[in-house]
Amino acid sequence: MEKEQENINEKFQELKPYQQKTVTRFLENFSMINELNLVSISSEGMICRKCGANHFVKNGTVKEVQRYQCKACGSTQFHDANTPLYNLKLKDKWTDFVYIMLDNERSKNDKSISDELDISSKTAFRWRHKFLSSINNVSTIELSEETELDEIYLPFTVKGVIGKEKFDKYIAPDHPDNVESEFRVEEKMMEEESYQSIFMCIHNRHQDFDFIPIKNQKKGVVSEADLTRIMQGINLSGKTIITDSETSMKSFLNKIGDVNHLTFKSSDIKQGILQEKDIHNNNINNTMMLLKNWLKSFFGVSTKYLWNYLKWFRFIRKFEIFKMKEMLRFTLSDKNSYPRFKLLFEDYVAFARV
Repeated sequence: MEKEQENINEKFQELKPYQQKTVTRFLENFSMINELNLVSISSEGMICRKCGANHFVKNGTVKEVQRYQCKACGSTQFHDANTPLYNLKLKDKWTDFVYIMLDNERSKNDKSISDELDISSKTAFRWRHKFLSSINNVSTIELSEETELDEIYLPFTVKGVIGKEKFDKYIAPDHPDNVESEFRVEEKMMEEESYQSIFMCIHNRHQDFDFIPIKNQKKGVVSEADLTRIMQGINLSGKTIITDSETSMKSFLNKIGDVNHLTFKSSDIKQGILQEKDIHNNNINNTMMLLKNWLKSFFGVSTKYLWNYLKWFRFIRKFEIFKMKEMLRFTLSDKNSYPRFKLLFEDYVAFARV
């Protein structure tokens, strides 16, 4: 170990001054990451998993871990209730796991993560989807004065092992007496007939974006009714909204009223016809190009997890701006992320059947 340290010191001295500064900055960042207190961060904004109240008193310890009692209903819980850390063994590895999940330079497949953290591939898979569930509903986009909207189409895909939840009667994989559920029959039809999973991409002019699931259908335009349904709760009033010239989008925005709606023709952009300055959706197009290249490394993503992967992509881009502590706080701030993780299949069924 001492010899390795000497070699590192020698190599560091051989670096150019700007390279030494870069290495020093990396070392300081990793030192800061190692000092982060998971207990403190996950305790912020703690709510009762039974009644939703947020007033607690200390209630003893279990294996040296502080337990809390809700003043409203009397139930007890630990600081990490309903966060990704709930029921998680090897909690001390969660910070490193989050860093790997957000680091663009690292491979994200389960095998590489399990090797880096010395955990099983099955654990890496479960942690991945706990992490993705934790970022799915936090840090919503702030709309700028000018905001681009456009639908994106991704293939409806069923990937991986067909789980027991898709069978009314299940004996063993590929067993002839297995009985497929009604949803499994629908799912196979949607894949065979090349359905598309459609999401709304919202992109402000400050390099932030977000996605909202719309529906699964064969290729075709999204209706005004669908736009009204999925955009509820998003305040577009007083904003300049830039879209293509799709009729359903025009009708939807006209009904809002206080919106400056600017449109362009997608065919004109493809043909290189000059548009008015700033009336385009180039930010969305660039984001989609980056997204599709990023998704290639996973060799396909099941529609069951697709929305989570879109959120993951967004957070990787945000990681270039935010510090690790803020990103870690994002993963632990949503106190309903563990229940959301447990409802992944039910949410997938609901989205597939919209």
